[in-house]
Amino acid sequence: MFRRVHEVRSILQFLRERAPHYGPLARDALHTFRDEIVKASVGASISAAAGLIFACFLSVAVIVSVWDGLHRTAVAWAVCGGWGVLALGGSWYARRAISGPPPFQLMAAALARDYTSLLALADQHEQ
Repeated sequence: MFRRVHEVRSILQFLRERAPHYGPLARDALHTFRDEIVKASVGASISAAAGLIFACFLSVAVIVSVWDGLHRTAVAWAVCGGWGVLALGGSWYARRAISGPPPFQLMAAALARDYTSLLALADQHEQ
């Protein structure tokens, strides 16, 4: 029974020693996650707004292209193409921002290392 109490005490001591290391890791992971969310939100917002404006200009370009006149048609399609490029760029930026590393990766690695050390410590006390 005393051996079991000693094991629990040593495990609690180990956890008390390691707990302060998790705070900075969690903070860094939270900041990284926040930055990725902001980038993804900005990209999605730009893409959505540009997509709507693209649809509006596409409609105008189709209507204007039926009318006579070379310059009117070229300008309408150039504006439409510009908005299309902006919409694609926003989509690409949002997709790239979302495909970053998973959040709290550093903290998960530290927890895994500590768990392995904790198991090793428990095994030593059993022998």
